[in-house]
Amino acid sequence: MMTPSLLLLLLLVRTVDPTEQVRLYCRDLPEEQYKCDSGLEILRSLEAYSTCERKNSQPCCSKNRTLTTYCYPKKGVVCIGDYDETAKEWSGGGEAFTKEEDCRYVTGYDYRTALILSVFLGMFGADRFYLGYYAIGLLKFCTFGFFLLGQLVDIILIATQTVGPADGSDYLIGYYGPILSRVQMANHTFFQYGTYFYKSDSTFRDEI
Repeated sequence: MMTPSLLLLLLLVRTVDPTEQVRLYCRDLPEEQYKCDSGLEILRSLEAYSTCERKNSQPCCSKNRTLTTYCYPKKGVVCIGDYDETAKEWSGGGEAFTKEEDCRYVTGYDYRTALILSVFLGMFGADRFYLGYYAIGLLKFCTFGFFLLGQLVDIILIATQTVGPADGSDYLIGYYGPILSRVQMANHTFFQYGTYFYKSDSTFRDEI
């Protein structure tokens, strides 16, 4: 039989909405609790990269080489989105926050075209004219590609993608094409000076 004190306690207890106690923002969720509609997947399917200057080209890669992607929590996750200050339980859809992904910024300079021009018409400066280096192109044209020596140098520079378009953009290359990525240091670069491995003979070895 239920005692009066227990009955009173049950009357005082109310159902607490889990969203009232959550102050976790959706952008702080672990990666396994949300999903992003990555524009990079769309760009990969086209095997080319769009630019933000072209009309009706979404998603697009901006000049700072970032692409905005839209993310949403998985079904049943409770968090606060960027567009409101109230926590709610998400149903597996709807935009909650955005992320920036790295991408390649291109303006239409094709890598294969530049390389072919350098090999066959480089002595006349056609490759430099194509990439936007008009002064160097004119100089090559007047000197027959610096007596063919400049043509050879430009073939190597363009083939290794050391020289790119004059506007600072990347070459237009298919996703599975010969893209060379330069590794650069930045403020978030992590330096690992050595890792210690334990060996079976109870000795330590330091490898850099």
